[in-house]
Order: sequence, then structure tokens, then C-alpha cells
Amino acid sequence: MKSRKSLYHKKYYGITTKNLHELSDGHRKVLNIFSKCKFEKILDVGCGDGNFSVLLKEACNAKEVYGIEISEKGVELARKNGVKVFQLDIDEEDFPFENNYFDAIFAGSVIEYLFDPDHFLEEVRRVLKDKGLFVITFPNLASFYNRIALLLGFQPFGMNVSLKYRVGKFGRSGKTVLPGAGNIRYFTLRSLKELLKLHDFDIEIEEGIPWLNNFLDKKIISRFPSMSAGVILVSKVRKGENEKHSFDNLG
Repeated sequence: MKSRKSLYHKKYYGITTKNLHELSDGHRKVLNIFSKCKFEKILDVGCGDGNFSVLLKEACNAKEVYGIEISEKGVELARKNGVKVFQLDIDEEDFPFENNYFDAIFAGSVIEYLFDPDHFLEEVRRVLKDKGLFVITFPNLASFYNRIALLLGFQPFGMNVSLKYRVGKFGRSGKTVLPGAGNIRYFTLRSLKELLKLHDFDIEIEEGIPWLNNFLDKKIISRFPSMSAGVILVSKVRKGENEKHSFDNLG
């Protein structure tokens, strides 16, 4: 299975615009979170072409931005953008950094593609400083749209039963546009929050990410993270059972 995944990622990698006005709502919300902090070293896991990594660096005035990317082409583009990027498969390999190395880590729509999210979270915890920030985004299995799809007998969005064919979903069936694509792990807001807590993270903020560019999605559904299409979770390393630290400027 590892070889199939490697073949897919050699061909596909994350592409993000450099234009702030063309960014998705989710990207803008993440930048807003980083803009309220000042960091020296940050890490973008699954950095793709590195465009968003640079925007993160600028938002928090970081001195250095690092990246992790599985795609060789993505690594090449990220390096051209000035990102100190390492090519590795976070499902199989440890992060190539010392303990307590980063002030903040961002992982945008990464965890749902992993066979072993526990290994990933253990590595994030290891390389993140005690007062560091961990921002993660993911598609919500329990979104309003998935609830409707299931009610009508369709597959949830992002959940594929075949590596080759699009079946059981809204719209026309047939071959997939991106063979091999699709989420591996499926999280609700509750399940990922519980998993983060088990890995010694305390949740600071949860925000919904809209899927469609309409009033219902942007102004109503996304206000309820447990039902929104995507979710942003902002967390910190737990300092102790009775000792809590808040990011005062993130309220």
C-alpha cells in the first residue's frame, strides 16, 4: 500500500495561490490565527508548493519557516519559495528535527490521509515547544452535507469505496479524476478533539470552514464547527493536569 500512495503523491501535491484575495475561507482563517502571534520557527506539514508556508511566515513575522512534503515536485517548488523543506512520508518516518524545536506547527488537511495519525501526533508533540501552537484543519465526517448524504443513502463526501471509480455519491458515477485519491481516516470534531487530548494537547479554539460560497454555508452552518464542512482546531501542549496556559491574544 505504501508504494501505491508514493506513486500518487509523486504526481499530486498541494497548490495554493499567493494572492491573499484568492485564498479559501479556511486559509484566511488560519492566517488570521497566526497573525495574532509572533513566532521564530514554524513548521508547515504537507506544505505542497510552499506558497502558503510563506504567507504563514509573513503573518506571524517568523524568522524561519520549515516544511515537510512527500512529493518530490512539491519539495522542489517549496525550496524555490525559500521554505526549508524536507521530503518524507510522515506516516512512516519521524520528523527530522530535535525535540522542542518549533514555536508553531500547521497541518492543513493532512491527518485524514494518514494510516497512523497517532505517530503523526506524537511527532508533532515531540518537536513542538511547551508553549507552542498546533493548528490543524480537516474535513468533518459529521458535516451538515454528509448527514444529508447519508440520510438519502449516498456515500459521505471525501469517502471513497474504490481507488478507480466514483460510486455511491451525488452526481454521475464513473472513473475518478484523481485515481488513488481519497481520505483514509475520517474524523468528526468530537473524535479528533478526544484524540488530541490523549496526545497531551488542550483545545484552545475551534472554527468551522465553509464548503460552498453561499450565505447558508458561510454565515450559518460554518458557525457550528460540529456541522461545518471543515474544521480548524487550535491547540497547545498540555502543561500539566492543573496547570493551564492560554494564548491571551487568540481570544
